[in-house]
Amino acid sequence: MEFRLLGPFEARHQGELVELRGRTYPKILALLLLGEGAAASIGGLVEALWDDAPPSTASRQVRNRVASLRRILKDHGHDPIQKVPHGYRIPIREVGSDCCRFIDLSNRARSLARASRYREAVNSMDVALGLWSGPALMGLSGKVFEASALRLEESRLSAIESRASWQLRVGLSDEVIGELSELIVAQPYRQQLLLLFMSALQHNGRAAEALYAYETYRSRLTEELGIEPGQALQRLYVSILRDERPYADSRFPS
Repeated sequence: MEFRLLGPFEARHQGELVELRGRTYPKILALLLLGEGAAASIGGLVEALWDDAPPSTASRQVRNRVASLRRILKDHGHDPIQKVPHGYRIPIREVGSDCCRFIDLSNRARSLARASRYREAVNSMDVALGLWSGPALMGLSGKVFEASALRLEESRLSAIESRASWQLRVGLSDEVIGELSELIVAQPYRQQLLLLFMSALQHNGRAAEALYAYETYRSRLTEELGIEPGQALQRLYVSILRDERPYADSRFPS
């Protein structure tokens, strides 16, 4: 059985979509999958389903719904949910999960980069990021899933930044500019994205655009937050003003 969390939640068995009516079943499955093999307690499931306002029968309802969900999954060919003391778990390595695959591919990409195999690292991260089909856990509401979605989104942004740094190392500045031009608008306070974008512009001989991007960013920071850009960005700005050699490798992690 395969599950997709990096976008709208889906469960599939042998390529066929498993129909899960309502919002309860996807939430139960998503919480178990997010545990990466660890058990989810009855209390944790209650919180995920009802936030801070569970009914008095919440624990019993959780047990009943999990039992019903397991019957549905079994009817579709495979029930991966295991009953454990005080809760349930899904052995994550016994099912397919785009979330786990993303983590594995991202880790492989970073290992390749540490070995200075940057083109291979870019290719591996391309595959990892290609697993995303929209915002993580799309359609699953509640505090638990909102927090998990933010954590997953942070991992996606970190992966994009790592890939961009490797692309710059192998001269793929055009790709970096194309990929980050919209993202820096959507993430206006993320300094590493701007540093990578400015470095790509500098490498392409577009220093004026890089300086304008910095000045726009600095104005926003000072007016809205009352702070200055970080030191790495300031150093890059000065190096562009001085028309120094485009980016130093030390700015970008392996």
